[in-house]
Amino acid sequence: MSIQFSGLGSGLDYSSWIEQLVAAKQASTITPLENKKTELENQNSALSTIKSSFSELQSALKAFTNIITGTDNDIWGKTNVTSSADSYVTATSSSGLATGGIKVSVEQLATNTVAQGVLNPGKLITADTKYSEVGNNQAKDGTFSFYVDNKRYEIEIDKKTDTMGDIANKINEAAQGKVEAKVNDDGTFEISALNGEKISVGAFSDTSNFASIMKLTEQTDTGVKSAYVQTSFLTNKALTSAESGLSQPVTEGTIKINGVEFEIGPKTALQDLINEINSTEEAKVSAKYDTLTNKLVFTSTETGEFNISLEAEGTNFFDVFGLTKDGALAEGSQTLGQNAILTVNGNKIVSSSNTVTSESTGINGLTINALKVTDGSGEDKVSEVNLTAESDLTDVKTALKEFVDAYNTITEQISEATAQDGYLEMDINMRSIQNELRNITSSIVSDNGAFGMLSQIGISTGEAGLSVDDSATTLKFDEEAFDEAWARDSQSVKNLISGGYTGDKTGIFDQMLAKVDNALDPTTGMFAVKSESVSRLISTQEDRITRAYESLDSYESQLTKQFQYMDEMISKLQQQYASFLS
Repeated sequence: MSIQFSGLGSGLDYSSWIEQLVAAKQASTITPLENKKTELENQNSALSTIKSSFSELQSALKAFTNIITGTDNDIWGKTNVTSSADSYVTATSSSGLATGGIKVSVEQLATNTVAQGVLNPGKLITADTKYSEVGNNQAKDGTFSFYVDNKRYEIEIDKKTDTMGDIANKINEAAQGKVEAKVNDDGTFEISALNGEKISVGAFSDTSNFASIMKLTEQTDTGVKSAYVQTSFLTNKALTSAESGLSQPVTEGTIKINGVEFEIGPKTALQDLINEINSTEEAKVSAKYDTLTNKLVFTSTETGEFNISLEAEGTNFFDVFGLTKDGALAEGSQTLGQNAILTVNGNKIVSSSNTVTSESTGINGLTINALKVTDGSGEDKVSEVNLTAESDLTDVKTALKEFVDAYNTITEQISEATAQDGYLEMDINMRSIQNELRNITSSIVSDNGAFGMLSQIGISTGEAGLSVDDSATTLKFDEEAFDEAWARDSQSVKNLISGGYTGDKTGIFDQMLAKVDNALDPTTGMFAVKSESVSRLISTQEDRITRAYESLDSYESQLTKQFQYMDEMISKLQQQYASFLS
């Protein structure tokens, strides 16, 4: 603490004397202790940084030493598959796929099952049906043209007042007995030539859309006939209401599609039901109402020769839309999908999917995607596709680069920290493990085929025996040299890096990982021991600093008392002197 005052009796500013004396004592006693604490904290920080780098090196080494053969954890087992005709067949691979060639031909692709109603759900058109009720309220009035032996006739249609019978009469009157237009009992609209003339309908100048709304496209022996057989069916109206335009209202209840339930209530509209089905993945279908054919259509979302299961409880929904009849699938309502048929290396494979996995082919790690039938037709005349599986060293090279980077980082950090002015100046343990790691990178694995040193497979180091301060302690990775070594003897490369791959040898990375694991041991490792020791010293230093500050406070209090006493003495002397003079 610091007490600010001036001599009351003497007039001397001895508070500044006390501050200077306290500051001098602090500089001689506390500052060295705090400097030592800062030095210890810097040591701890350097240890933590280097330890983190050791952990990264440990992870890089484990990518090669902790593999499980034939799984995605096998860094050596990655393969890349190319196709001789990738518009017909492609393939992907996972660990465990052996390198080599696979021959594939595709006899048949898998397709989706389609369920479609066999009848139109709306009310049949009659002569009394108003034109405005046809075509989902899309009918437009105006002129309509038709041709008999290329002679044009035209009528005017009023959608507000004209019925389908009125329009038929207008056509008959305009043609002056050459045609007969009528509404058939099956709801179709037909225009027939009475004397065998050729009939065509519609002109660019027409202002009505009668020809397209009625779909007058079906040619008959005597004329034209509509494909449209029902009045407007409104998919946004309640299915149970007469407003929907259905031939008979749908009753409330529950439907099941592939076992998934959907409720039909008093306000359920078809479009709402379709949206619900399409958003329910478990139903395994996509639904739509085809306005061109006026049919409800379900398409399976999975391929294969499977029926779409349709069940109803309490509702006639599927019957109304022609998908079932009396509780059973309506005849002709479902077109079954087909299974894919492939030949893989001479073996015939039948699959419900165009994506064929190893479970079907028996080729471990291979997934085949069939895209087109290889029947030899077309310009490319592809009758068989060759798949080539080759080792994919991308992950291996990436992991080796990570190892080299982690190793070099440790080397640089230790060299800097143990330098003459470093935080771990001349630390014997740090320099020792740096030397050990460096010696391992230069060591020789005997009886290992073509390669016994890392430098032979593209991972180069400085020569053994050089100073740890020498720049040659860092590693370099030569991808081209590695590729050449791999092509020459891949098994030797694997065993040199990690003998644990085969279990009977100790590779370079196995040796290095043992050293790194020991250093990182949370109880007995170098970092744990040194960090604990430095932490204890920091704690001890903090206690010393606390006691030193307490002593400094006492020293300041003692000085204050002494100077106050001196001030009192000076004051008394001054008073005595003043009395003497008077």
